[in-house]
Amino acid sequence: MTKIRILRHAALGALRADVERNLSRYRDGDFEFLRADLLNWRDATGTIDEEALRGLKVGFGPEFELENCQAVYASLPQLTPYEARDERLWTYFCHVQLLDYSRNRWPIPEDDERAAAHIRLHFFARDKRGIERNNAVSRLWWMAHLCSRVVGLESTAALRILLEKTDIRANIIERPTVSQSVPLFSAILCELAASQESDGRLLERAHYRRLMAEINSIGGYRLLDYLRADEARHLVAAAATKVLVEAPAKARVIDQATEAA
Repeated sequence: MTKIRILRHAALGALRADVERNLSRYRDGDFEFLRADLLNWRDATGTIDEEALRGLKVGFGPEFELENCQAVYASLPQLTPYEARDERLWTYFCHVQLLDYSRNRWPIPEDDERAAAHIRLHFFARDKRGIERNNAVSRLWWMAHLCSRVVGLESTAALRILLEKTDIRANIIERPTVSQSVPLFSAILCELAASQESDGRLLERAHYRRLMAEINSIGGYRLLDYLRADEARHLVAAAATKVLVEAPAKARVIDQATEAA
């Protein structure tokens, strides 16, 4: 175990300003100058298991993502959600320890203008969306962290559901009310897992989008943040039933309209 390092503010600002100038480093060079100069970084609270990070795999399927989420989460056992909001931590990872993983998992475009935008998206993490969804490394920690809090489903099973489809992940994580409420987040993943074990209908794109829209509409008149676990389960189960019952009726209406035309 070694101490966690984070970039100093000045070093982070310089990196962000010099993306275009450093394109060759991003493509096939390195940023060892960051590690070498103590003025670029400082020790943070907690330790990191760098050996666990070496096991990260470059791949584009759910199983690769699952293993990588677990590896990053396990490598930072003392990291708190508050500390995990710090862009300086994840930017250091993407430029030093996990530079090869980051540029192989998120290949840098040949066009320089597109490359610069791509790098700022995946090698930095300026806001909540960047930290939870876009940064090459932080997104892995956050998905594992969210699933570690799920009640009623083992964390690996929860991660499998979350990683099943990109659209499912986006529809859940990008809704703060859902991802921040443990009872609601747990209820949704448990409902999706139950569907996966039966007919899988709720995992179809139109259905889980409609499910999230239905939950969102309920949030317009009910405080979802304060639901108890049993209330969340009942709400999500009722919303899922409504979506699946209405789906055939809507399909028939569309068919009738098509025939009439």
